[in-house]
Amino acid sequence: MARLPAPEMLKLLHIRGLAKYAFELLVVGAIYFFLAKLDLALATIHPDAIPVAPAPGFALAAVLLRGLRIWPAFFAASLAAQAPAEIAEVTINNSTLILSIAVAATLEAIVGGYLINIWSGGRNTLETRASAAKFVTVSLGPSAMLGASVATGAVFLIGSGWTDLVALWLTRWLRDASGMLVVAPAIVLWATRDFRVFDHDRVSFRGNGVSATAFLAAGILGFIAFSPLIELPVNRIALSIIAVAPLLWAALWGSQRDTVVCTLLLSAFSIWGAWPGSRPFGPTPNDAFLISAIIIISAASLGLILSADIAQRDFAKARLRRQERNLRALFSHADAGIAQIDTAGQLRLANSRYCDIFHRSGEDLLQSRIQDLLQVDDASALLASLSRVAQSGESLVLESKIVLPTGRDLKIRSNFAAIFDGDDPVRFLAVIAEDVTGPREAEDHLRRERQNLLDTVQERSAALQQAQQARDAEIAQRKRVEDALRQDIAERRKTQDALLESEWRFRTVIQGITDYAIFLLDQDGCITDWNVGAQRIHQYSAAEIVGGHVSRFFSDEEQQSGEPARVLQVAAYEGKYGFEGWRVRRDKSRFWASVVIEAIRDEAGTLVGFVNITHDVTERREAQVSLERAQEQLSQSQKMEALGQLTGSIAHDFNNLLMIVSGYAQLLRRHMTDPKHLKAIDAVSSAANRGESLTRQLLAFSRRQPINPVVTDLKERVDAVHEMLVGSLRGNVQLKCEIAADVWPVEVDIAELELALVNIAVNARDAMPAGGVITLSATNTTLEKSDRVDQLEGEFVALAMTDTGVGIAPDVLPRIFEPFFTTKALGKGTGLGLSQVYGFSQQSGGSVVATSTVGRGTAITIYLPRKHAVVAKAAEAPPTQPIVPSEGTILLVEDNPEVAHVTASLLEQLGYRIMRADNAMDALSALQRGSKIMLVLSDIVMPGDMNGVALAQEIANRYPQLPVLLTSGYSDVAQTAASQFRILRKPFQVHALEKAIREALEHARARDTDDRVLPFSPRPARTS
Repeated sequence: MARLPAPEMLKLLHIRGLAKYAFELLVVGAIYFFLAKLDLALATIHPDAIPVAPAPGFALAAVLLRGLRIWPAFFAASLAAQAPAEIAEVTINNSTLILSIAVAATLEAIVGGYLINIWSGGRNTLETRASAAKFVTVSLGPSAMLGASVATGAVFLIGSGWTDLVALWLTRWLRDASGMLVVAPAIVLWATRDFRVFDHDRVSFRGNGVSATAFLAAGILGFIAFSPLIELPVNRIALSIIAVAPLLWAALWGSQRDTVVCTLLLSAFSIWGAWPGSRPFGPTPNDAFLISAIIIISAASLGLILSADIAQRDFAKARLRRQERNLRALFSHADAGIAQIDTAGQLRLANSRYCDIFHRSGEDLLQSRIQDLLQVDDASALLASLSRVAQSGESLVLESKIVLPTGRDLKIRSNFAAIFDGDDPVRFLAVIAEDVTGPREAEDHLRRERQNLLDTVQERSAALQQAQQARDAEIAQRKRVEDALRQDIAERRKTQDALLESEWRFRTVIQGITDYAIFLLDQDGCITDWNVGAQRIHQYSAAEIVGGHVSRFFSDEEQQSGEPARVLQVAAYEGKYGFEGWRVRRDKSRFWASVVIEAIRDEAGTLVGFVNITHDVTERREAQVSLERAQEQLSQSQKMEALGQLTGSIAHDFNNLLMIVSGYAQLLRRHMTDPKHLKAIDAVSSAANRGESLTRQLLAFSRRQPINPVVTDLKERVDAVHEMLVGSLRGNVQLKCEIAADVWPVEVDIAELELALVNIAVNARDAMPAGGVITLSATNTTLEKSDRVDQLEGEFVALAMTDTGVGIAPDVLPRIFEPFFTTKALGKGTGLGLSQVYGFSQQSGGSVVATSTVGRGTAITIYLPRKHAVVAKAAEAPPTQPIVPSEGTILLVEDNPEVAHVTASLLEQLGYRIMRADNAMDALSALQRGSKIMLVLSDIVMPGDMNGVALAQEIANRYPQLPVLLTSGYSDVAQTAASQFRILRKPFQVHALEKAIREALEHARARDTDDRVLPFSPRPARTS
């Protein structure tokens, strides 16, 4: 069977709920429409109003049963019932009156239902006398009065005078109140409670006969009292009071449903009596209506309150009877013996268990007294104790021994407690009896067994003591015999003990040590004894090695050179020989061993053999090597970090110097025409550019060069830079690229990557003066800390460039990444190429490793972390725009006079007017004076409390329309401000300056389309 998805199921349930609600509104509206139309039809036949309006009563019942959400039904039904049949009859006054009547009907139902829900229990309002009285109060008061007031007010608004308003309001109020008190209770009671023909919780003779009698009496008396067909000489009002008697009968002896049915019957007869034309209550229609309405309201109110009170009382009685039955059932079937006695000890009640305990019938027990049953010696003392229990309320526990008629003894434990009856004195006590014969017998049996056990223990202890004494005597006898034998073999035992002690000591030393290989050799070096430690370290068992020569533990080279014999000779000559070196196990594996060989001589000094002690110290040696390597790496890292800080600190001043040189070179070029002078200017510009490149490499090494990392495919980048790499090599050097197609993406600065590849390739080229092959490869690898690559671990791409050059000496290899370190001739290299490679790898989150073998070549491997992201597409370079003369005023903020002068000259060359400021405070003062500034060009590093970044932020706060362009040779602050403001790196060319100014102005225009140049007036100072 297919199942609907969860969203469709929720939608279907929502649709079903709406459909059910719409159907409910339709049914309620149809019934209300019918009742309202019926009321209007009766008013059409006879203009005088009948005393009961059924529609308001039905509306109130609907709100109580279905909630306030049902109000649209009778609002729409009321509008439909009051609407005229012809469109021509529709007028403003008529429409106002119809809408007001519908609003009145809706409000009286909503207000009445809301007040009854919050005040008297909602649909359960007729269950108690108080809630029924509240129902009558709400119906007569706020509900009916509000509806009558709204409807009468509408009549007044459409032009009726004050004359008929009071009568109209009173008529509407009485009719609506009568309908609510007669119709609403009948609907609520018949819709909310189960119909039961017989109510067994009430008086036993009630049933269908009571209901039929009440209905018949109500019909007969109603007919006699209200019928206009019978002429009676008595007053009809008195008869109407008598007619209420069936209603009281139904309330007292019937159910609430019988009461509301009788109310409906009497109301129907009352309406008949008040019908126009008959008027048994008075000579005028108003008198008949008023009397009939009062009778209906009084009878309905009295019947509702009285029947609710009787129903509440019957419910309480039924609940008490049920509780009594439950208590009697618990009392009769309880496992404990329970009885009730008076203060004199006479039994009044006893359950079956109590009878079973005493083996007597219930009739017999009820004729007995408690003191007789318990067979106490002092009955008066028991009665006194019971009197204290009755007075104090405390319980009494009494254990007594009785003799049954059968002669059997029982032990009974009785618990006495007072039974309180309100504030009256205690007349009865409850007795709970328990047969404790079995437990007491078990306790007696346990005590007897315990005593038997103690007696047995004492007997056994005495027997054991006697056996111990006999054994001690036997031991003493044996000791005397042993002493005699010991004296006979004393000399032989001393010799034997000495030999055993010597052998034991030797075995303890040899066999008890497992971390050391200890074995004995004869004069020729053959093994005579072998301990467990030797077996563990050398992997030979004693059976396999005893008789073999010690030389098998030396390597083949040492055996060929005669090292085993030399070691034994030195040990025999000097008495002891110790050394560390490689030793060979049975499986030909090698381990680093600490070996001590000591000569053994007898009392005469003759060499009888050697003892060899070997300790496996491989782990200690590896730890020492690792420690030395780690200390070397730490020292190298600290040295590189110190060099990086040094190079980073001089970058700013160096770039300012280059800015001055480069700027003036650009200015001089525009004013010179002599080719010699132009050639000199070109040399100056080339030197400045070279200095800028060196600064960039220094910053890259110190990891202070700002980078722009993107996710890239190394294969694509290597293919793109292949021609450039080939161009940097000589003709006798061949470049091979072995980049796997499935190499992982990495995130790097493409420019720095290309520069690093060029630097490595140039160094490889210089290492192959006679030519060779450079292989560029990239492979995927997973590093662990045990690989000792700067403690890196995870997934990396190993980008390696291997050459077949002369190689690097071991003492030079650790220093190749230091800045300014080079092995090339003077003027052949700056020593910054590989420093840039080191800085690039560190900034990219990886590392660089160099391995080399003299005469075979060098491999430099850059480890770049894998990036799990989509490879970024290469962006197309924007077209170069020609320099266009500009105009406007630029505020130049620069503390270095030379840099400020050359920058101002370049700006004037572009056509701008310049306003100078030496620091941030001067710049803010110039802006506050209202000068017309189109852009602020500020250095980042400036003296004082406010640097260029802080100045830019303050300008953005005070003058958000004014663009700011920052410049810096290098600053840590510049790296953090790059995301907020545009930064022009020093030294810069005039084209770069013009482009940066144009982009800053265009960005400002995009934010604000006002005039390009605005006067900036100072803003009020902000208070903290």
